[in-house]
Amino acid sequence: MSGFLGTKATFAQDVSLVGSILVALAFTVGAYLAVKGYYTAHRWVQTGAAALNLVLVFGVMIPSLLAVSPDENLTLPTAAFVAMPAHEVIGTVAMLFGIYVVLVGNEWLPLRWRFKNYKLFMRIAFALYLIATIVGVAVYVLIHT
Repeated sequence: MSGFLGTKATFAQDVSLVGSILVALAFTVGAYLAVKGYYTAHRWVQTGAAALNLVLVFGVMIPSLLAVSPDENLTLPTAAFVAMPAHEVIGTVAMLFGIYVVLVGNEWLPLRWRFKNYKLFMRIAFALYLIATIVGVAVYVLIHT
């Protein structure tokens, strides 16, 4: 099934791209809410964005990656062989770290597993998500355009 963005990507890959950009925008809105002091709204937006990211990763990205057979004769640009694993590693770290930050921010973890410097941890999680998104967009462009 072809995608809806007019590239060589599949529908699922286009959903992944658009969804990832929406998640990054949601995280940005959430960060803005925190800066303005709207902490309850910030918590809801960040938790929702992290949950949507999990759905994208496990519902679209991983199945899309696993659908590629090693037998397929794919011609990929050399840069894709750097960008793809970089996206996978940075994205995995961002997702796991982000889940941890969400769990702590919602007070769903025991006290001994929580951190006190919320700003630092949240900024690191936000930066990792943005880097993973930028590299993911680069992967999409390299492979599908």
